Amino acid sequence: MPARKVIATAWALVTHHPREAMLPLVVIQIPVAILTGAVLAVLLLTVFGDQEINTNDGGQLLALLLVSGTQALFAQVARGSTIVSLAGVIRGQPLTLTQALDPAFSRMGGLLALVVLVSAGVLISFVTLIGLVLLPYMILRFALAFEAFMLEDLGPWPALRRSWELMRGHMLRMLGVVLLTAVILFGPFLFISLMGEAVRGDRNTQVILGAVYSVVQGVLLVPIVAFVTATTTVFYLNLREPDRV
Repeated sequence: MPARKVIATAWALVTHHPREAMLPLVVIQIPVAILTGAVLAVLLLTVFGDQEINTNDGGQLLALLLVSGTQALFAQVARGSTIVSLAGVIRGQPLTLTQALDPAFSRMGGLLALVVLVSAGVLISFVTLIGLVLLPYMILRFALAFEAFMLEDLGPWPALRRSWELMRGHMLRMLGVVLLTAVILFGPFLFISLMGEAVRGDRNTQVILGAVYSVVQGVLLVPIVAFVTATTTVFYLNLREPDRV
């Protein structure tokens, strides 16, 4: 399946099946955004209330890292549930919300390990010039790791190996999918970023508006994440089950 058809199929999947594509993200991503935004705002207004907002401060940095880590973990749980839900639609066996959520929550530890492995690989790549050069190649080779983890019931390391094997001979197509997706989503991402730049005012106003922006960002990212997840899920199933896609 050429890159443009992958994109078109993913778009049709999200627009024709919005419940299956976005509901798992809505029930996880938005509540987590509300909770983490509120927690960070309360900490900045109380525990760190007599300090300027500064990520160089050890306490504030730790709080930010904990909040960001929580958001990142549940973002992958939401994405994993979306992968399962979209695969069900493609296979002609739509799942209930509970059926889509259960595999991701029951395998949350494995998802966390996979996130850590991928993040560690990216960080290590930044250490050397060779690593930076190879980073785009490595990202493409491991692009289907989360799909393999969720849909083949593999562990983190086997999922990475499975993605490596599946991507053999399909790197250029995946690169085309990534570039087309980036072009399509450039405008929405720019809009969301500019919204964040609009957060102004005194310290307390910035904290409160920052929490509100976090929630709004979580809402706006739902269709974007759904579409990106649909592209990789379609690509994966086209390799694994070409008769269905």
